[in-house]
Amino acid sequence: MELDALDDRALVARCQEGSRDAFSALVTRYQERVLNLVHRGLGDQDAALDVAQEVFLKAYRGLARFQGDSQFFTWLFRITMNETISARRRRDRHPRPLSIGREDKDGERHADPPDTTFEPGAEAARHDDQAVVHRAIASLEDEQAQVLLLRDIDGRSYQEIAAVLDLPLGSVKSKIHRARLALKERLARSAAVSGGSPA
Repeated sequence: MELDALDDRALVARCQEGSRDAFSALVTRYQERVLNLVHRGLGDQDAALDVAQEVFLKAYRGLARFQGDSQFFTWLFRITMNETISARRRRDRHPRPLSIGREDKDGERHADPPDTTFEPGAEAARHDDQAVVHRAIASLEDEQAQVLLLRDIDGRSYQEIAAVLDLPLGSVKSKIHRARLALKERLARSAAVSGGSPA
């Protein structure tokens, strides 16, 4: 049977028996969703790639202890959220220096060209409403960003979010409500600064 046809539980069992191919199948199944969550949580493509790699490394190392009490994606997304929050905190403690470009052979400085390799149309996406929303989410407090990423970006149910974040269901609903209000306020402030209308 092809590994792609197996469900998560069967793939995890094979991983725990030592199959690297089974883990590769899990990575293939979830890498895009993990990368998208991290990217939207950080607002930085290069950092997101590094963090997503760390997520799967931690998952690989931790699979031997995975008991199957929750679904694999719940466990993986918990790792994803934790790593994203850790990366946000590191970034806030040590902001990246502004790029001053590069020097050519004559010593002249030139700005680095924008990196648009993350997704097709990335240059245009920087200017649309979706990009504004993602930047606003990335600027929220950690807990607010987490619940919005899981609910509004990844489409998780309230029950799944409660499992990922280890919270009571009622707390998840109230946190999402408060996070949406905070996001709305950020977007209104951003629109006021840029002279546009609120989203």
